[in-house]
Amino acid sequence: MVRIFADRHGSGEYVVQTTATDGSTFLAELSEAMAEAVLASSDGALAAFGILSNALPIAFKLAGYKADTVAEQRTLLCGVVAPTACEVVASAGR
Repeated sequence: MVRIFADRHGSGEYVVQTTATDGSTFLAELSEAMAEAVLASSDGALAAFGILSNALPIAFKLAGYKADTVAEQRTLLCGVVAPTACEVVASAGR
């Protein structure tokens, strides 16, 4: 599962959350969710930048690299805005 959250307050910040345990699953589900989020955005390029800025550290973490900005629990989450302050703009997978 990949969820993409957008800050409700319009800061342009995105949060990426996943339960994926491997990079291939994460990238496949990210692609699906990102397509939906970019289409729903008024500025697709800016949305893609904000999403990828937080998705890439998760991909690195899943590949075994150190990623200081990724909080690891049962799901991986990367972004400066708490999901509780955001609305889900896209979701893919289980």
